[in-house]
Amino acid sequence: MARSAWRRSSRPAALLFAIGLAVIAQEKRDPAAWGSTHVGQPVPEYVNSNECFFCHEVNVGPGWAKNPHGIAVRLKADAPGPMALLEAEPKLKTFGDEVTHVLGNRRHLRYLKQDGYGKFDLSSFRADVARDGKSEGWSGLEKPGWERGKFENRCAGCHSSGVDPETKAFSQPGMDCYVCHGVVDMKHSSDTKLVYLSKKRRGDVQAITSTCSQCHLRGGRSRTTGLPWANNFVSGDNLFKDFEVDWRLAEDPKMNPGDRHIWIAARDVAVNGSDTGCLSCHALHTNTTDKHRRVLTGPICLECHNAEGPKKVVKPYTVHSALCEY
Repeated sequence: MARSAWRRSSRPAALLFAIGLAVIAQEKRDPAAWGSTHVGQPVPEYVNSNECFFCHEVNVGPGWAKNPHGIAVRLKADAPGPMALLEAEPKLKTFGDEVTHVLGNRRHLRYLKQDGYGKFDLSSFRADVARDGKSEGWSGLEKPGWERGKFENRCAGCHSSGVDPETKAFSQPGMDCYVCHGVVDMKHSSDTKLVYLSKKRRGDVQAITSTCSQCHLRGGRSRTTGLPWANNFVSGDNLFKDFEVDWRLAEDPKMNPGDRHIWIAARDVAVNGSDTGCLSCHALHTNTTDKHRRVLTGPICLECHNAEGPKKVVKPYTVHSALCEY
């Protein structure tokens, strides 16, 4: 950061930076050295969102219905815009009746057809969408069709819940409460500490980083299955006992700043012992980053922000994913 910017920083900010350097200088941790794993075990019985919303409909339901995590996979009845795009493309009109769900939300859309219990066929075609919801073009129109097996081998670990590692069948389409909260003790109504990631149980930064990294560290692979998603990960476990990642990607200059920020933050917790986790800046249910605008400036900020000028200005970048094929 430029010297003039540092002169304007407060003493606490400079102290935070010094502490950050000290943490990095410490002996590196073995990311897999702590915690539990559910590899080799059956998918746990868990409370699903229909039961959760019996009590949490008012405080969580409205926000979750609009949250990108909550609607990344949704019924076609809940996706009128994406379905209108499909039906407006002459080469795809015949697919409308077969679609059961839509995958994607902001800039890229794929379509899904349920194919038995816990399985989806994935459309070979993809829509690229502008911020106003209009199509910016299609990929895969040369020979549109359904791809069997691709969703379960590439997408299921992040876009469905309770995936059986043997059959690769999911228990619930999309992200259910279980994905982040794990197995919930039914006595939690009288003691919220029994719920992982409740307001009274957010102190384990390593476990929180594992929970978010199960989907956001794109590029890792399960040691036991070879798939690009972890084997039977349950929130509260140590992801890195099974999920193998190359931490050198955190320094890859070709990676877009948004993804590199995630890799750096996860590495700093898992390897360097940082106590600043994802929830230090991000609020999941409301999908806001308001908290991160209030934190003190540090080196990681420069991945997305300029050293000088208004903090709200973000460097322009485009996200690409070989795994997700965009």
